[in-house]
Amino acid sequence: MSFTSQIVRRYLGARRGFTKAVTIFSVLGIALGVAALLVVLAVMSGFRAELMSRILGVSGHAQLEVAGLETAQATQLAAELRRIPGITEAMPYVTGQVLVSAGGRATGAFVRGIPTLPPAIAAGTLGATGKLTEIPTGDVLLGQGLASALGVLPGMDVTLLAPQGARTPFGFVPRAMGYPVGGTFSVGMVQIDSGLVLLGLADAQAFLRRGNGVDALELRVADPEEIEALTPAIFTAAQRYAEAPDISLTPWTVSNGEFFRALQVERVTMFIILSLIVLVAAFNIITGQMMLVNDKLADIAILRTMGATQGQIRRIFLYNGLLLGGLGTAAGTALGLVIIFNMTAVVNGIRALFGIDLFPRDVYFLSELPGRLSPLDLTAVLAMALGLTLLASLYPAWRASRFHPVELLRRG
Repeated sequence: MSFTSQIVRRYLGARRGFTKAVTIFSVLGIALGVAALLVVLAVMSGFRAELMSRILGVSGHAQLEVAGLETAQATQLAAELRRIPGITEAMPYVTGQVLVSAGGRATGAFVRGIPTLPPAIAAGTLGATGKLTEIPTGDVLLGQGLASALGVLPGMDVTLLAPQGARTPFGFVPRAMGYPVGGTFSVGMVQIDSGLVLLGLADAQAFLRRGNGVDALELRVADPEEIEALTPAIFTAAQRYAEAPDISLTPWTVSNGEFFRALQVERVTMFIILSLIVLVAAFNIITGQMMLVNDKLADIAILRTMGATQGQIRRIFLYNGLLLGGLGTAAGTALGLVIIFNMTAVVNGIRALFGIDLFPRDVYFLSELPGRLSPLDLTAVLAMALGLTLLASLYPAWRASRFHPVELLRRG
């Protein structure tokens, strides 16, 4: 063990009284700051990933509208789009607003007519006979939240009322049709599970009076971030069915871009705010190190007269501060990872102990608190904590090395 390492190890346990208390609080402050940062970044990253997966899993990564497109043409266009590298699915659909009623209860919803179930919905769909892979002809599928609000189960009937109706001598009469509930689905997102009704494409066209037309095609791609690069190929395929002015492509970056950008801004803001906790703890390290330097002036004088260089004295106190910061960072990382990997248990425990719901479903849209820590976030937090610790240790170390041994001995 080198001379410097021996002195650093001795000084780590040499603190007493107020100096020791300041050191302990600085280490705890760094640990809590690092843990809070890791947990918040993991929740924000998981929140964005889950929302992106579930929203785009239902609505697709882009919506292609071609004026006057009919079902046969839409099917052909969808087949051509699937042959474009990077596009995994293309599906025509129709959509509209409806009022759903059953057993004296009624609520508003969106009806969507599709030929096949999207993967995000198919994974959580359950009918009277088990899992469903498609929408039964003549039936509707309801989100579980919507089915619960209406008090219906698979096999029971619901009535859909569309605002497009008929004018009669007795006034306007909305169009109403009854459908048996073929099953329910859950994607784990409250707004979708409580506000979406699915019909087969032909049934929805008849109910919404679209004739043989479709509203748009829903596109899914392998990498959502690359949707813009696929735009020219998509337009080239669509131009065989309509002129350019009658073609409109709306990628998810436009339809949901503001929402996800707001999440990113909030994530960066939280990182900056919570970094202040680590910054305050770093100031405590400065205080503790300065107090240690003042306590060890006699030792510094003896070491200097024995031949220790300014660089060695500087490294002693610099390494001392870095070890304290590293200890706090390691403890905070361990605490943060324990919370992240047991997020659901922590939330349920707080709810059971204090009766506080930290994650209300109607506010945060998701049914459970997600946690996803990326290596980049972990690296950024560790670099920030250790960087602040290094900066906090520089001045005390520099000051300790600047004392002249004769002056220190005279003070003694």
